[in-house]
Amino acid sequence: MKRIYIIPLVIIVAAAAFGGYMDVVLAASQSESAIPTSGDLCGGTGGKGQIVNVGNNEFTIKRSDNGSNQIIHVTSGATIETSTGVVPLSDLKTGDRVTLVGGPNPDGSFAADTVVVCAATGSASTSSENTFPTEKDTSDYEHVNGIINAVTLLLVGLLWLGIAAYLLLKKRKGFVYLLFFTVFYIYLYKVLDYTLIQFQSLLLLQYFLPNLMLRGVDAGRTLNLIPLVTLRLVDVKTSLLNVLMMMPFGFGLPFITNFRFKRVVGAGLLLSISIEFLQFITGFIANTSFRIADVNDLIFNTVGVAIGFILFVAFVRIYRRMSRNWKMRANPVLRYIAERPQIGGEQ
Repeated sequence: MKRIYIIPLVIIVAAAAFGGYMDVVLAASQSESAIPTSGDLCGGTGGKGQIVNVGNNEFTIKRSDNGSNQIIHVTSGATIETSTGVVPLSDLKTGDRVTLVGGPNPDGSFAADTVVVCAATGSASTSSENTFPTEKDTSDYEHVNGIINAVTLLLVGLLWLGIAAYLLLKKRKGFVYLLFFTVFYIYLYKVLDYTLIQFQSLLLLQYFLPNLMLRGVDAGRTLNLIPLVTLRLVDVKTSLLNVLMMMPFGFGLPFITNFRFKRVVGAGLLLSISIEFLQFITGFIANTSFRIADVNDLIFNTVGVAIGFILFVAFVRIYRRMSRNWKMRANPVLRYIAERPQIGGEQ
């Protein structure tokens, strides 16, 4: 009898470990994508100076350290970096704050190999206090972002309550089924949060904070339809993370449906297509995105679902053999696992 009480505890511990697994995998997956950053490319320092005049192959800044003017010569092949990517010299404007990489000339001017534009600014009359994020900007960002996150969690919670009531009252599902459904629901939320919600919500955040700088990907580079050929060695880690991210889908869906291999893999493929499509369409509408819709993601996500289902089959088979002499019918959770219809043979 002791085993009957110990095993549910093991299941709870395993569920906690699964949550940690998802946090690690999804966080790593996020780090490999086009992660947005907000604020100033110069880290809020204000840069080395503010542009007061722009000419041909040169511009003049008012230095931040001593207030003097200095002529900046842009060397051949120099790059000018902004929050949206590399731009030509003609895009520099009076009032921009910049940080320079290069070296001084004997005449007191500066030869710049790289020009980093710190933040979007207005005209030359814009005061230095407004040319890079202030404590108020950060406070506004955290306040609005907190509201968006709270509303998102509220909607997710209300949706779960509605589905749970429907399952219990209309479909007459038991609480054991609701337990497995809830775990799978949380998993789906985590996947959608890391692949869609937290990135695309930044576009909503920018609506409330129009001065917020977001380092996204230009809409023209947010779609890849060439499978496998374009993969590089550095993409192997990302591909592996995509596989790991979708393995719980293939493992968990059979616990709340009677789907077998083909339907589970088909459902995983449909979910992946929906995610990639939403990434593309929101990026297209906003003319920027933070995730690239990639056919390779579909391939590796589907592989992850297939591996997950294979692990499900192996788990249930091994579980039945190990628990053959246990009084499983005394525990509804253990009985539910052992009686999954996708696995034939004796139970």
